[in-house]
Amino acid sequence: MPRFDLKLEGDLALMVALEKSNREIRSAAWKALKNNTENGMKQAKKYAPVDTGFLKNNIVAITSDWPNMTTKIHSQSAYSGFQEFGTRYQSGTPFMRPALMFIYPQFRKDMLDVMKGALK
Repeated sequence: MPRFDLKLEGDLALMVALEKSNREIRSAAWKALKNNTENGMKQAKKYAPVDTGFLKNNIVAITSDWPNMTTKIHSQSAYSGFQEFGTRYQSGTPFMRPALMFIYPQFRKDMLDVMKGALK
């Protein structure tokens, strides 16, 4: 019966190099994600309609660290959905969607730069 053996030399050095590169890529992606989330929160506050200021003052950026790498721009106001989309009695005054449309081009560019850096 034929025998097949595979021996990798230098594999430990390769794994260390990949891990270091992986950390740098994760760090760059996390920075881009966090910065764009903060900018999105600022834009949402800028677009938010102001009557009492409650809606504007309760828009927050929520981040979770590695490994999840998740961010949210959250309006803690109970009526923010009605304000964003409207009701059958009143049209909405969007503030989250315009904020996301504002930050999308920069976020896309930042993430493409991260990926280009990863593929050097």
